[in-house]
Amino acid sequence: MAGTSRKEHTQLKKQAETDRAAGHREAAEARMAAGRVAADAWETVRDRPYASVLGVTEHRAPDVDTIATRLAEMRQTRVPARAQQKDAGDQRRIARFTATANKAREAASMYRAVADDAHTEKALQQRIAQQHPEFHRAETRARAEVQQVQEAQTARIEQQPRRYEPPAPSRSGPKLGR
Repeated sequence: MAGTSRKEHTQLKKQAETDRAAGHREAAEARMAAGRVAADAWETVRDRPYASVLGVTEHRAPDVDTIATRLAEMRQTRVPARAQQKDAGDQRRIARFTATANKAREAASMYRAVADDAHTEKALQQRIAQQHPEFHRAETRARAEVQQVQEAQTARIEQQPRRYEPPAPSRSGPKLGR
């Protein structure tokens, strides 16, 4: 159609109006779809565990351009800061766990040393008991006497009434001299 006649011109005009209406309809549908996708995307971002740390607390989804800008900002500034914060916390936790493990190793080493000393003491006592029985009996009696004396002292201390004694008075005021 060349559009030279009135009929052709009318047909072309109707065709253009139909195409324009279809274009407007498609644009409106695209805007609605973009809005739905933006809302879904924003809800997905907002539901993440660190959303409040990243500043995603709005209930209404902003427009697509704002979402893109905000996500870029989060990726560039807030996410690295949060990652660094998490890394620092992890390093502190690791240091604490390492210190605890080192203390446990030291305690285990100490307990092994005490157990070895106890086994050595027991072996020496058995050897003394076999080689010098009189000396062993005398040592056993002396240990029992020392233990009885200590128990008696403990019992006497526990039986004494506990009295409160206030601290000794001290001088107050300016110091003279010096």
